[in-house]
Amino acid sequence: MWIFTPRYLKQAKLLHKGVTRFLHYKRDILPPAKLDEIDGLRSELTAAMKAKDEKTINTLNDKINEVCQRALPGLKNSDIADNIEVFFVAIVVALGIRAYIAQPFQIPTGSMQPTLNGYNAEGTAEDTTPNFLKRLWDRKAGTTYVNVVSDHDGYLADGEYVTEHRWLLLFTYSLIHFRDGYTISVSAPKRQLENELGLTTHISAPTHVAVGPDGQELRTPDDHPVLVSEGGGRYVSKGQLLARGVLHSGDHILVNKFAYHFRQPKRGEVWVFTTKHIRGIEGRSDFDRAQGSQHYIKRLVGVPGDHLEVKPPELWVNGKPAEEFGMKRVAAKEGPYKTGYSFIPGGLNEVSLPPDEYFAMGDNSTNSADSRYWGTVPSHNVVGPALFCYWPLGEHWGPIW
Repeated sequence: MWIFTPRYLKQAKLLHKGVTRFLHYKRDILPPAKLDEIDGLRSELTAAMKAKDEKTINTLNDKINEVCQRALPGLKNSDIADNIEVFFVAIVVALGIRAYIAQPFQIPTGSMQPTLNGYNAEGTAEDTTPNFLKRLWDRKAGTTYVNVVSDHDGYLADGEYVTEHRWLLLFTYSLIHFRDGYTISVSAPKRQLENELGLTTHISAPTHVAVGPDGQELRTPDDHPVLVSEGGGRYVSKGQLLARGVLHSGDHILVNKFAYHFRQPKRGEVWVFTTKHIRGIEGRSDFDRAQGSQHYIKRLVGVPGDHLEVKPPELWVNGKPAEEFGMKRVAAKEGPYKTGYSFIPGGLNEVSLPPDEYFAMGDNSTNSADSRYWGTVPSHNVVGPALFCYWPLGEHWGPIW
């Protein structure tokens, strides 16, 4: 479970993240020469980290801090030192907490419902946006009303024209990019924006019939016209509807990254793990290799040495129904827990877990892609137990069980 990393490398990683954020936040006021100098030092730090050159890292640590302290124009040296010191201390503390103690995560899907909610959205034909006070009240509970009309004419950017971003660890939003650099911000994650809220439906690509060198229209073998996009991309007109509907925010949680350094994962707890090298996930045809490893959240239902068997609506562990609170709650089929544990034809419904392998299942058992589909979770993939739901301020706010 322990992965030893020298202290100087941990500090170097924090410094690298700190200087990257410094460049990001101060880019608009830093002189170009200083930007290039700091960026060059950052590159040297990257190379030194790869080479594990402790002496060079220590030298660059002092040099980077000194250059950053003198980089901001128009401030007294004492002011610069104070501000840079506070800035770096704040970043190091925040990154240290995130890396080693508690990290925020956002629930993307409904596999853990009703224990935790994922993002979901419904498109609407008409604008259902209520008055300001109602919107403000609903936002507290995680509901956002989307009605986006383009205020710009032009072609969307080639390739990936929608990007997803986070603000204050609470709100996810997307940017729609145009070729000329213009952007439109939408308060919705990329997946819900493109699908449920209808972006891909409302954006059309103007086309015309292709013609050959002889000026004649080109036809397909089955005698249909060959259509091509004008300008080679999707065009959006000013005043065009882009997306409309109601978005319900997924729960935002803190994960305890400290716990598993001092204890083993416990059966029954909600936990987070990475998908790296889980062949049942990375081997799928729809796996996005550009995105790489992801973080999943499920309930840990089996630890090394356990024998598991799905006997709907119960999950049996070592020859008897599971006794842990969260697992009993799912199997009881009471209140919002309506389905219990479900048997998946062809899935991994019975298994004996080898050393260092865990079994993860969603509380929404009938609608959860979990270990029944893609197999066990190696011990080196574990991140930590789910600790606290901090947003939205609804029924799930508080400790996670």
